[in-house]
Amino acid sequence: MTLALQPPPPELSLEEYRFLRQLGRVADDLLEESLRERETLSQCFQRCFPVLLQHLGARAIAVTTRDEELVEQTWSEGDWGGVFPGGLLAGVPGVSVRDTGTLLTQTLDVAGSPVGTLGVLHAGPPGDAETTAKRLRALDVVAEELDTVLMLVHTASEKHQLILQCNEHLANPVFEAGMDQAVRTLAQRVRLPGFLLLYRDAVQPQVLHYRTYRHGQLEYESGKQPGAPLEALLHQHGTRLLHGDAGVLKRLFDGRTTEAVLISAAARSEPLGKIVVWSNEGFSAYAMDLIRVLASTLSQRLLDYNRERIHLSQFFPTVAIDALLEDPDYARHLRAQVQEVGILFADINGFTRICEQGFDSPRSIGRFVDEWSARAVDCIWAHGGVFDKMVGDCVIGLFGPPFFQTDRVRRAEAAVRAACDIQAFTAELSAREEVAALCRRVKLPGLGVAVGVNLAPANCGLFGPNRSYTAFSSGMNQTARLQSLAGFRETLVMESVHEALKSSREPFVRKLQFGPLTESPVKNVALPLRHFQLSPH
Repeated sequence: MTLALQPPPPELSLEEYRFLRQLGRVADDLLEESLRERETLSQCFQRCFPVLLQHLGARAIAVTTRDEELVEQTWSEGDWGGVFPGGLLAGVPGVSVRDTGTLLTQTLDVAGSPVGTLGVLHAGPPGDAETTAKRLRALDVVAEELDTVLMLVHTASEKHQLILQCNEHLANPVFEAGMDQAVRTLAQRVRLPGFLLLYRDAVQPQVLHYRTYRHGQLEYESGKQPGAPLEALLHQHGTRLLHGDAGVLKRLFDGRTTEAVLISAAARSEPLGKIVVWSNEGFSAYAMDLIRVLASTLSQRLLDYNRERIHLSQFFPTVAIDALLEDPDYARHLRAQVQEVGILFADINGFTRICEQGFDSPRSIGRFVDEWSARAVDCIWAHGGVFDKMVGDCVIGLFGPPFFQTDRVRRAEAAVRAACDIQAFTAELSAREEVAALCRRVKLPGLGVAVGVNLAPANCGLFGPNRSYTAFSSGMNQTARLQSLAGFRETLVMESVHEALKSSREPFVRKLQFGPLTESPVKNVALPLRHFQLSPH
């Protein structure tokens, strides 16, 4: 039977006032000591309950609330007559008569947020209205002391759980998907009207990317769904937005804004990016603490993301890297697998003579090779190829990896197109005065390149301690030997390439002209190489 709560008397007696004050002081001292000792909730209640029972003159006491893992539990002390008190505390707060005595319960809350229920069991019937009122006032004093402590524990636990969830989302191999999930989760717990992530491109540090959110939902993203005002700011200010031009971003958004710069642990390093949040109402300390923790986690995640992009950028063009990192299981594309691939070897004609007679220092040689090889790799990437490696001045490209979505004809076409482009730009370099002068000094008719193209099975994937993307097969060795047979500005293609191109319907390929089939014995290859000389047009 539940009894209606009686209104308290207009004034407390001096004796009750002293009792309640002493009760509050005892409860406060117990809880403060427990906090100081960094005790768990279980340890805290073990410390407090026996003393509180003695002061309340009660038979039993219990609290139902969530523990540090945010799991609801009931802690109790005293004689509950063999009944689990958790079920008793689940009812409507108030006074109820039980077989075991009179139960008084009260909701524990702070600022209207419930954090649990406190219950005290007194022996015998409820007694008169004055007795019940005094017991309720004593219960209220204990509840007030418990309210704040439990709220602190629950807030810290909720914050911890939320941080763990965000960290778990950010561990998603697809960075963008993980970021979207983390912001959505954060917005479900705190008011987050506006959120911007601005971050550097890993491979091109002067390029900034962004993702903006409204109430946790993605609104704009660079490249795929651009926002015009932000695009204009990026065009005008560039990476200065991460530094001194911070106020420019604030003026872009409504309400009060707060920023958090994403930095790496390296001293004097450039910022990785920036978080900007905005709201007409501002943000609570709780929300700001979560945002700061998210910024810290994001910094580490961006470092890992950038490290992976930089590693992949050694082999793949940006479009392939984007496609890889959009696949949560992208590593499967990089595992070793045997496939028929287009293979290209391109080597500068007379490079040894150029180095020995044409340059005045190793630094000059390095600059020359850097410029030529960068353009050669761009040609490979432009036709969907993979940059395998450089051996001296020889650039090696593969066509087919990492997705192997094209057939053998497309792979042969791509390799030959890249070969033609490398031949064309290398010949064009001869028109530059400094290159022409270099060629005159070493008595070469111009700058040229020898290219070998093959279509052969190879084991492709990440290999070695540096996890380099490369390929192994006899076909790779054959292509190297073929390239060494090529003369000045000459491209030789293996018979397998020639056969595949017969099925091509590409106008460019159909205009290509080939010399007669030639057989050439080469060192360390059992059978002669069967190949054709390629004439682009």
